[in-house]
Parts: sequence; structure tokens; C-alpha cells
Amino acid sequence: MNQFELAKTILTKIVLKDIPFTIALRVSFKESDVEPQIKSNISALIGCELRHHLIFDNLVERYVGEVEFEKTIYLRFALANSLFLKRFNEEELYELSKEDIDEEKVDYIREFALSTLEIIPSELDKFSPEYLSMRYNTPTWVVRMWQKQFGKSIAFKTLKVNYRPSVSTVRIDETKVDKEAFLRKHPDFSTSTVDNILVFHGRGTPSYLEEFKDYRIFYMKMATKYLLDQLDLDPIKKYAVYSDVPNNIYLDLYTRFGKELKCDYICNHTKAYFETKKVLEDLSIPHLYLYEAGYSSVVTCLSSKANIFFCMPKNSTFDLFRSTPDYFLRVKQDELSNLIENESKALEECSKQVELDGELIYMVPTLSRKETSTLIANFLINHKDYELIEEKQFFPYEVFDSCLYYARLRKVKLEND
Repeated sequence: MNQFELAKTILTKIVLKDIPFTIALRVSFKESDVEPQIKSNISALIGCELRHHLIFDNLVERYVGEVEFEKTIYLRFALANSLFLKRFNEEELYELSKEDIDEEKVDYIREFALSTLEIIPSELDKFSPEYLSMRYNTPTWVVRMWQKQFGKSIAFKTLKVNYRPSVSTVRIDETKVDKEAFLRKHPDFSTSTVDNILVFHGRGTPSYLEEFKDYRIFYMKMATKYLLDQLDLDPIKKYAVYSDVPNNIYLDLYTRFGKELKCDYICNHTKAYFETKKVLEDLSIPHLYLYEAGYSSVVTCLSSKANIFFCMPKNSTFDLFRSTPDYFLRVKQDELSNLIENESKALEECSKQVELDGELIYMVPTLSRKETSTLIANFLINHKDYELIEEKQFFPYEVFDSCLYYARLRKVKLEND
């Protein structure tokens, strides 16, 4: 099987079988024992197709007509290479396209791709959801939602920045690492606007560094660290975390408090659970207790109520548009209502386990008012025992490079208590 055949097999798995991009690549490369350079070629080709997938959908529909997706893959690769990648033999890819598609149609679309004509239909308004969907490879329903909820300007700036990869950032433990010496040793890093968060500018990932192996540095978003810095954190307090998504909040707390940290971590994400379990075994934190459970079991996991409870339920996670090339395929409009219902239930369960005068922190890395400010407003209508301290929505085009939303809620005494 040559590199184009393998690439076709992998893209078929991603699009038609809903296998995530990274998993499809990893499994297929392992099964085929692929050389590093071929891995790089295939990853680049598939990644390019996925990042322009909705444009290619439109081109195929306009110039080829209705045809099975698998039969369009070589043509999609040829277009990706001609228009964007320019890494492979153009003639070979277009010839492969003719195995499944009429030769005249392939020649016509090739001529179009090499012409000065606009790829997106020129009759479309450049601010219409349909145009922006193709231009920025985002489902039309998401574009419409953002325009309606946040306005066309914010939607456009978000789409534009989402077209570029997010920056990779790490939290550094300055009690164990000399930051200035680290920066001199690793020029691919620079400081950020948030204390002890460094930005990685190199290729690949920095997780090979020695400092990662003993958790002196670890991945953390600027917006998350900013939020933690706003809180009244103290080693005498008890913390709790409920999370359906991977996070390193417990590592940040450990960096601040060391062995004094008292925290219950309820993790409802299998991979994150086992990764966290290894970290806890390595660090031997005496009062950090890990559980694998859903929100309905939060009460059974905690020995006592928390002073500060972080609630991070499963959500639409629109932050992933930037870091996951196939995320636009994964997010489904018809699943949003179910997500919101579960987010509301998770917040409800966590709210029962907060001490009087304690804080409940709701945080989701997404852009959707129904999952954020509207959900919190509805919660407060039904919970007079909570008051809003602060809520904030970050946008990915802002300095923190994130679409995190958080709400800080304080547990208060009811008048008739």
C-alpha cells in the first residue's frame, strides 16, 4: 500500500467511521509500520484536506455532482496539494482521481483549481454564514449561532483566529525551576502575560523535556491560570474538582501548596483518570483523592464539603476547533441540547457539596451562551443560596488565546435558615 492509498484509508476512517484524527493516524501507522517521512507526508495531506474539507465539499458538489465520499478522496487530496500544500506530484494525484471520477470532470476541476477564479462561489455575500463556513471550515450552524449570540464582528474575529493553530502554553513551578535559566536554555519558550505561564514557539510538542517528567512544568492554558490567580487560594482550604475533560488544575494547586494540598478529584474521563493516577503515584500527594465517576456520584465520592469546588462538565468545547483538524466533524448541532442538560445537572450536583461562604467555579472552554451565561442565569434563578461573584467569557482572538468561560458563585446563607 503506497502513501496515497494509506492516506485514503485513514481519511475514510476519520470521516465515515467517526474515528478521531490522532487515533486513526496512530493505529494505521502502527499496523502498516510506516517510515517517519511517510508519516509526515500522510499527516500533512490528511490534515490539509480536513482543514479545507467544507470548501472541497462545495467544489465536488458543484463540479462533480453527487458521488460517494470515498470516490472523491483522491480528488480532494489533489486539490489540497494544488491549492495549499504543494508537496506532492500533482500529475500523479490527478491521475489517481480519474480511477473513481469521470476524466473530463477531473480535468475541468483541475483547470479551475489552477485558474485565478475564486474557490468559494463569488455570488455569496462574504459575511454570510455559508461563505464564512467554507472560508473558515466551520459548520454553518456554528457560524449562525455565534453571529446571533455575539454579533458578526466577534464571530468573524473568532473564525479568523480559529483558522490558525492555538499556542501551546505550560505552567512552570518557579519553586523548582529557575525561570530565567530555563528560558536561556530553551529559546523556543517565552514569557506570557500570565505569571509562570510560558509560550512554546517550537515545532511539535515540548513534552520531551526533562522538566515535564517530574512535573516541574506541565500544560496549562493562560486563561485557566488567570482564573486560579483570581481566587482566594489557601492551603487550609479543601478543594474539589469534577471534570469530564482533561485538566491540570490539581497540579497547579499542588505547585502552590505541595503536600499540604487537600483535594478530591472526580474524573469522568477514562484516559485522563489513568494519566492522573500515574501522576499521583509519582508525586505521592497524601490528601489528594482520585475517583472515576459521573456527576450523579459526586456526593458518594466526597468525605466532606469543599471550600472551593471546580465544576468542568462535558461541553461543546469549541476551543478544539484550533487544535483538532477534524473537530468540525465531531461537534453536532443535535447533541447540543443534551450537553446543556448534562452541564446543568453537573452544576446542580456540585452545588450541593460546597460549604457556606465557599465558591463554586463553573468553567467550560466553549463559546455558546446557552452553555454559559444563560445556564448560570437559570441556575441563579433556582438557587437563592448562591450569588454571582464574577463571570467572564474569553475569546480566542484575545491575549489569552482561549474561549474559556467561567462563573464564580458564592454559597450564601438564606434569610430563613
